[in-house]
Amino acid sequence: MEILDKLVSDIWYRDKNDGMENEIKECIGLGDAESVVLLELINAFKRGDFSQKTQLLDLIHTSENRDLLNVAIRLFFSVATPDDFEKINNFLIDAEQEIVSVFVSFAEESLSYQIIPYLLGLLSIWEDTEIGEDISFKIGSMIGYDKATYEICSADELGNEFITFCKDKNLEKYYYNGELAFPGHLTKVLIEETMIARSNNSELKDDTIPSLLSIWSGIKCPADYYTKVDDEIAGQIIEYVKQIASMKWEKGSKYFYGHKIQ
Repeated sequence: MEILDKLVSDIWYRDKNDGMENEIKECIGLGDAESVVLLELINAFKRGDFSQKTQLLDLIHTSENRDLLNVAIRLFFSVATPDDFEKINNFLIDAEQEIVSVFVSFAEESLSYQIIPYLLGLLSIWEDTEIGEDISFKIGSMIGYDKATYEICSADELGNEFITFCKDKNLEKYYYNGELAFPGHLTKVLIEETMIARSNNSELKDDTIPSLLSIWSGIKCPADYYTKVDDEIAGQIIEYVKQIASMKWEKGSKYFYGHKIQ
């Protein structure tokens, strides 16, 4: 399905006014009910209606479409509160490696350290496999435990480090890279990396920050995955940062297309 391919490769879920009507009609014509549900959920979440998250969870638990699950899991992290995490635990226990890999790769976009116990549970299952290295690395990266970035650490070791790490954290708040989630922090890094890329006539290496800013604000960042930064792109990014700065944000909160997740 072309729309799923586009959503898998994009940094966000399309423009907030893009209801993807043609794509929905195409899915209906093909009898692809699951994709219709997913696209309609994306539209509802863009409007700030998060009451239908149960349908997203149902989709994750029942679908066998790998591309759809890729988008649905990322969408889950974009709109989930910590209370939602336990609702996906049984799915994770029985999930295949490819799906576990998707879950791990997007886990940081949950912006919540309460996802780490679920990653630890996955590590205890996959510890002696190739994906165990990815899980260990992800946990180590999120809690700043450098050892886990160059060797596989056990779930017990990382669990102890997690407990120590969280002593000064409010687990009801949302965090990114050790700080309370706040677009101002991310735009500062984005500007710094943009200037470095411009001076080196190179690509912007960071893809997570443009993605998070686009999803939080509902305004797409001019820098896509590995965009080469020239004067025009640098200027667009500076104007983009000004636009983000003009919006109302609360430190430690999480947003989806300008709507606060509660």
